Order: sequence, then structure tokens, then C-alpha cells
Amino acid sequence: MQQSITENRVSALVLGEDTRSFLSVVRSLGRAGYEVHVVCYDQTSPALASKYVTTAKYYNYQALTAEDWLSSVLALIERYQFDLIIPCDERAIYPLWSAKSRLPAHTQLAIANQEALDCLFDKWKTKQVAINCDVSVAQGHTECLEQASFTHLHQLYGLPFVIKPLQSFEETKLSQRQKVAIIHNESEFNDYCLGVDNQREFLIEAFFSGRGEGLSVFAIEGDVYAAFAHIRVAEPSSGGGSSYRQSIPLDEELLAATQRICRATNLTGVAMFEFRRGEKEQWILVEVNARFWGSLPLAIYAHVDFPRLYADYLVTRQKPEKKYNHYRPVLARALTADIYEMKREYEQLNATSSSWSARKHLIKRLFQLVNSLTPRETIDTFMLNDLGPFYAEMLGLFNAFFLSKLAKLPWFIQLRRWRTNRVLTRLFKHNPKRRILFVCYGNIMRSPFAAVCFQESATQQDIPLAWDSFGFHLIEQRACPDSAFQAALELGEDLSHHQSKWLSQYDLNETDIVIYFDQQNRGKLKAYYQVNHAFCAADLLDDQFPNASTIDDPYGRGMEGVVECYTEISNSVSGLLKVYKGAVHS
Repeated sequence: MQQSITENRVSALVLGEDTRSFLSVVRSLGRAGYEVHVVCYDQTSPALASKYVTTAKYYNYQALTAEDWLSSVLALIERYQFDLIIPCDERAIYPLWSAKSRLPAHTQLAIANQEALDCLFDKWKTKQVAINCDVSVAQGHTECLEQASFTHLHQLYGLPFVIKPLQSFEETKLSQRQKVAIIHNESEFNDYCLGVDNQREFLIEAFFSGRGEGLSVFAIEGDVYAAFAHIRVAEPSSGGGSSYRQSIPLDEELLAATQRICRATNLTGVAMFEFRRGEKEQWILVEVNARFWGSLPLAIYAHVDFPRLYADYLVTRQKPEKKYNHYRPVLARALTADIYEMKREYEQLNATSSSWSARKHLIKRLFQLVNSLTPRETIDTFMLNDLGPFYAEMLGLFNAFFLSKLAKLPWFIQLRRWRTNRVLTRLFKHNPKRRILFVCYGNIMRSPFAAVCFQESATQQDIPLAWDSFGFHLIEQRACPDSAFQAALELGEDLSHHQSKWLSQYDLNETDIVIYFDQQNRGKLKAYYQVNHAFCAADLLDDQFPNASTIDDPYGRGMEGVVECYTEISNSVSGLLKVYKGAVHS
């Protein structure tokens, strides 16, 4: 089968962004001889550095609406007539499944069958299937949080208890992953309710203390052809994916339970069954991900190549000649996630125990990194014949831990300001009729004030530049908070008529100059948008603010904090206009 695929160069489109499932699928198919194309949500993803990526498009739900995203992807599929499409998470699975009738007749879609999708992408339905298959689960029920009482839930399940959205993503909000919460007290319960749509039903369960175990499968019509088990070596106390995993032998009891659910849903596709094992070897099923999962690099490193098994079956419709239930003992680490997990563990121990205990634990965890040099362990991004993603990840860590500190040094700030002045001068000389866009996170505090400052000053100085302001927040038509309105009045500006706008890719022109305010803004622009000319507002400040490397969000800092922020913004706008006048009148 390898030979025929290589000769025919079967084309595959993979959709995702991470260095775990997405990169693993890209590499697996590339090594198998497939021609791999990708739609990546994040333009800065290290996975894009893989030599197996033939072409890349950057469609995402930050810069595009769900309708525009799907239209763009379908147009891409229609143009290139891919043989195989593999979506790596729900952001692509949901829309592509709903539009499957619009795909070319020969195109194979790597999404589980309808029966499995209906059951395994809904946590409550998964629970019911598990109960019917005699698989242990935590005690739980569904309830609208609007009607839920912390006292009642505490009495029912004790503390902590768990709140789970029924789906990880809502089909109408594919830009935002819904979070599971482990609730320890009433304050955490109230905070969680404030951050979600509490009129929707949630799954509420008793907390089951234990170690996370995963059992991953590839099945055809309910029959399991490949199975792989792992445990979490490093596991966040608040829940979520593990950054450090280890393969373990298959447990016959868990495998039998998994097979019963596969048969009950007639599963054709891949899935990862997440279990928790507590004291006395008791265990429960936590949830099922009927798609490629975060610990996929570990399975492939152990020589259970789920992506290739699934892809080869879809392309040839031939079942594997044997079943894959044996593999070698290995470990794999998501390096960036694990380093941040070490940092979190250190800070938590330092706060709850002692600095000595925290340092001792950190040293132990750091020494574990040496194990990555042995054949028994790997890093998710590392592959000797495809080092690009590993180098890109290391560069990202270097930027996060070194360049972020460097950026705050006075000499570096002055260097950035000199460079910004020089580049803007060149741009204005080349084309003085540009549009200025001010962009912050919510478009309710910094960017609208910058826009009104710019409008007033440009009008007074007879400068013919167009302007506008936007935010990254997807909810539009929000008014400025009262503190912003009052602070603007104090500085002679009026924000009373402002309503927020979301920045889409269609709002950006090639010649626009985008002014952002902090590193979070910069990160979103780099990751999600095609922007030709973007500059930090702090780089336009004068010597009145010699040490300011960013103009931070004043939200929640009170009137005094907002006035300080707006004073900086006013100074920055003056700096921008000064550069313009110097460029066009020189």
C-alpha cells in the first residue's frame, strides 16, 4: 500500500494548529508518501515549519466569521480537489461535517460516523452510552447553571465537584473552547457561572480522585484494529491536557470497556477514551474524544501510527491486515506546555509549602528534561529528519523567556523607537494617503480614545489621513466603561457615542498602518491576520515616557489608572503625527 500511495501522490488537507495532534498527522501522512496541505488557524504555529507541509492557508475564527471560514475552506477544497481531508478538532469537524454534501464526490472525510459523533461529542450522551455498556462513570446529572444552587450541589456531590460543558465547542462559537471546571468553593462556582451562558445545560459530576489514563483506538464499524494506552506523568491540578505522558501496557478490563462502547456506537474512526484510576484500582470513564488527541505523538513514537492507519483505510477501503495492540514503552513531552507547567507547579508549591520544597521539585522536574536525550523518550516537536518545528518551538521559548525581558531594557526601547520612526517615515514618504487603524483587545478603552485623539489632532493640523479603531473581541456594539468615558472627558475627549467593532481580515487594506498597544495585541495580529504594517503605540512615545515598552490595558485600574493610560496614548498619537509631518514635508 505504501508504494501505490507514493506513486499516485494522494493529496491530503489537514486542518489544525498545534504541535501535538496536528503536527503528528502532518508528519505521519508525509512519511507515508501523501502530499500534505494544511489549513492552520495560527500563522505562528511551529508545526508550519515541518518539511512535510506542501502549502499552507491561514483561515481562523478570529479574523473570519464562521460562514467566511467555511466558504474559504470549501473553495480551497473545490479548487485543489483533495483526496483526503483530516480535521484535527471540533472547529473544523463541525462545519465540515455539516457541509459534507458539498465536498467533491471522491474526497474522503476523516470524521467518525454519524452515530458515534452524536454520542461521543456530547458528554451526557457519552455517559448514557457508557452506563448502557456497563462502563463505570462518575455520579452526575445535567442542569442549567441559572437554576443550580451551590449549596445543593455541595450536598449532592461534596467538594470538589466538576462542571462540564456538554461539548468542548459550541457550533455557533467555534472561536472559543469551553472549559471544564473543578469547583472547590462557592466563590469558584459563582465565578464560573459569570463566565458562561448559564441558561444552557451543563453536566455536573462528583469529583473522582485518581490518575489520568488514556486508551486510544482506531476502529472500523465498531471493531478495534489498533489500541494504545498511556498515563499522565505531569497533570495540571486544575484539569486539562497533560504535558508529559508515558505509554503503559493495555489493561484488558479498560480495553473491553472501550470495545463495548465502540460496538455500541458502531465507531469508524479514531478516538481517545479518557479514564481516571483511583485507589484499589477502581476506575471511571471521564470522556471520549472521537478525533485525534493531544497525546498522539506518544502513540506514534511507540510505533502505533493512528493517522496512517486511518488515512490508508479511507483511501483504499482495505482493513488493516493485522491488529496493533503491542508497542514499546516510551515517554513524550510537550516541551513548551511542560515548561509552563513546571513554572506553575513551582509557584503553587512556593505559595502553599516552602521555597525549599518548591526549588527541590523544580530541580527534579528540570532534570527530567535530560531523559529526552535517551531513545526511550522524545519531545513532541522533535524528529531528526524534520527539525524545523523543534527549532521553531525553541525560538518561541527564547522569545518568551529572554526577548520579553530584553524588550523592557531602556536601550532596547530607544532602539525600537528609532526603528519605528525610520520605517514609518519611509512608508509615509512612499504613500502619504494611508489609513491609520488603532487596535486593542476590546475596542472599548485604548483604541477608541486613540482614534478620537487622532481625529481631533489631525483635523486641527489639516492632516488628510483616514482613521478607524477596532478590537479583537468578537462581541460588537459595546459601549466604553464609565471610567473610560470620564477619563476621556477629563482630557477633553468624548467617547459617549462609541460602540465597539471586531477586527476582521476584510477590514484591513494592504497600505493600512495598524497601531497596537501591548504584546498580547501584537501576538494576535501575528497569529491570525495578514497585516503589512503594524507598530506598537509605545514606540511613538517621547522622552516624557522613556521606559514604557507597552501601553497596558487600564481595565480595572480605576480612574487614575485610565487617566495615566490616556495621557500616554495622547502622547503617542502626537508622536505619530509628528513622524507624518516630518516625512511628507521633508
